[in-house]
Amino acid sequence: MSPAAPHCAASSLAAADVLGPPRPARVVAATRGALYLLVRGSSAPLALVAYDAVRVPAAVVLPAGAGAEPFAGLGVGRSGRVGGGRLAVGPLCLTAEVSWAPPRAQDTPPGPALAALARLAPPRPLPAEVRPAAARTARALAGAPAHVLREAATALLGLGPGLTPSGDDFLCGLLLAAHAAPQPPSWAAELTALAARASSYTSLVSAALLRHAADGHCIDQAARVLRAAATGADLAPPLNALLAVGHSSGGDLLQGLCTGARAISGEPGGARAGRLSRGSPGFPGSGHADTLQ
Repeated sequence: MSPAAPHCAASSLAAADVLGPPRPARVVAATRGALYLLVRGSSAPLALVAYDAVRVPAAVVLPAGAGAEPFAGLGVGRSGRVGGGRLAVGPLCLTAEVSWAPPRAQDTPPGPALAALARLAPPRPLPAEVRPAAARTARALAGAPAHVLREAATALLGLGPGLTPSGDDFLCGLLLAAHAAPQPPSWAAELTALAARASSYTSLVSAALLRHAADGHCIDQAARVLRAAATGADLAPPLNALLAVGHSSGGDLLQGLCTGARAISGEPGGARAGRLSRGSPGFPGSGHADTLQ
């Protein structure tokens, strides 16, 4: 690899792979803005993402000058090498340094974040095939026996289309809500244990994001929603930014955040989204409120 290879910025969660000894890697998933590399000996892929793409917690971010399509021609199965501060996949060669840390839900400023989210009605419904399992899980958060919650939440893993299925994104939202609470809710341990074994039920990429959420790590768009809700800032810009993530991932995660917030805040209708009318304070746009059922 050329010593003049462009520099990229690695997350602290990718440090073991990026700074460790050089090892073979292969592409296990690819989108227009990201490559997911599984390094030999690692259980979770790291993401190599374009500068303007969503920065998942274990991302390595390309420089702004990398071009509009930096991963063109680099598909699933392509081999590479990662370690010693270098990354190489096909003709793409980079040097990397650990220079940023992903945000955490537990670092949400003190304030009424969960109370605000408990009153929020996300404008985008979960996919129809996900709603029954999401509703059962939401009901189980309200003191159901552990095995009932486990069964309901397990049914969400891998449920729905996409690289990160909607059921997984919903669970990520629940886990982030639990980390934003002053005290962990009773159901947090069960969902954390489920995230630890998620790779048996869903994709490697989605399982890694669930494990990150179980530790409180999240994308910046989710952290900004929590921060705005906690401080009383205008929620419209961060909500719109989160809703723009992926095809439906941001909206599905928001459904989980609000459902978890209702369960923690003791709001009525923990299995059902409350309604805010068009133009209600604190909510942007003209979308229709939706229930999980």
